[in-house]
Amino acid sequence: MKLRRFLKINILALCLCLATGAGIFMYNAYHSYNINSGFLSLPLRFNPDDSSSSYNWKGVDITVYNGFIKGIQKDGKENESLVVRALSPLSSVDLKASNVPVKNISVTIENISPDFYAGNVGKSFSPSRITENALKFTVSMNAGEKRIIEPARPDNAENSSYVVLGDSRDGYDTFAQIISQVDSLNPIFVIDNGDLVFSGKPNQYRVFDRKISAFSATLCTTPGNHDIRGSGREMYTKLYGPGYYSFDFGNNHFAFLDSSPGWSQKQAISDEQYAWLERDLKKAQGKRIYVITHIPPEDPRSGTSPNEIPYYTDKVNEGNGLFEQKLDQYSENKNMRHGFQDKKEAEYFESLMAEYKVDTVYLSHIHSYFDYSRNNVRYIISGGAGAELLTKNSYYHYLIAKTDTRNTITMVQLPSPANVLLKRYAATISLFAEAIYMENTVAVIFFVIGIILLALLLLLLLFIKLNRRLTLLWVLTKDMGKYTLKRYKELFGKRY
Repeated sequence: MKLRRFLKINILALCLCLATGAGIFMYNAYHSYNINSGFLSLPLRFNPDDSSSSYNWKGVDITVYNGFIKGIQKDGKENESLVVRALSPLSSVDLKASNVPVKNISVTIENISPDFYAGNVGKSFSPSRITENALKFTVSMNAGEKRIIEPARPDNAENSSYVVLGDSRDGYDTFAQIISQVDSLNPIFVIDNGDLVFSGKPNQYRVFDRKISAFSATLCTTPGNHDIRGSGREMYTKLYGPGYYSFDFGNNHFAFLDSSPGWSQKQAISDEQYAWLERDLKKAQGKRIYVITHIPPEDPRSGTSPNEIPYYTDKVNEGNGLFEQKLDQYSENKNMRHGFQDKKEAEYFESLMAEYKVDTVYLSHIHSYFDYSRNNVRYIISGGAGAELLTKNSYYHYLIAKTDTRNTITMVQLPSPANVLLKRYAATISLFAEAIYMENTVAVIFFVIGIILLALLLLLLLFIKLNRRLTLLWVLTKDMGKYTLKRYKELFGKRY
């Protein structure tokens, strides 16, 4: 009777654990990621032609250059601060009061190096550092007064370091190592070429966003094809802003493009972006120009097969089966061509780079490193920030570059799985398992408890089924033992 009661309790606990784990997993995967308690996200307003974002708040016209207005943060005392996310290390904020005085308006600028930014912003402001990469400015203004929060151009702008990396995705351990190493280098900014997360889910953005909070430098991102899966584009925009923008640093011009649709659609970069890019590159003539995007126009590897994902995407849209859907969701086939789908677009892109004398194009998408030239333009693919390594001779790495005329690139290599197929696939399975745990820690714990309870349940059922036989076996074993002992005494007992 006690055994059967225990069996019922076990079954109930098993069902509760599995149901709770599944519920938490679904909640994490689809519930919107709340950046902070009391944070209200604002719709993106951004003009790429002058990299500006405007908003009227508490009677003050606020315009951000080289950044965007992200939202409003409330603290426990109902105090509010307008949150601005910088898109360059030299983001500035213009404030213009209306016809009434303004007292203690608060503006938080995130995604900056506080030491670098505060050291160049001038003595008229006394910001407070609130996180590793954010400063809060509190400003009082007279009626009609204008104030500008703007860092001065640093003296070493022509000899500063920046870092280039890409394809971190679900390689959280490797990416954490990169964050630690890069932060100790104290670069002016970091370029992330996209594929920040695996499938655009809120719980993945949550893990990534919390990891990069340790950066005390400006992180300049561009979306990858994995980042926009599902509702990923909405989440990316909420956290990191526009898909395309540009900024100057010293005599260098950096233009970021959104090529994320290029994995599953024929056109990688929209006509609207190409029109903006030409305007932007014309204005940047005379500077050293760098273009950053995720998908390369051409795949430099040999022996790759055409990317047929658009075909499968069409099949899924027509409702033709799970098989096509799985193919569409598959991470990335290592033998599949990773360039633009349309060769004419690839040629057009490369012709623009040559026409406007672009110095270097930074790319990722392929989980490896390549450095090649087309029409006197340098193309560098760096996709080793944590995602699985299946391309031959690939390894985890990031790049250190200089804002000088030499365009020196230094690669920093990190520990990587041995370049043997079985070991690479084993490392990939381990990577995915660790990622699932980090993204859904509580859900995984419930699932593990459920598996333990299931194993215990199976053992109990086996015991109940074999109970009579086990009892007979025990009686037989015990009787044999008694008989053996008795016979032993009869044969050898008299000798002692």
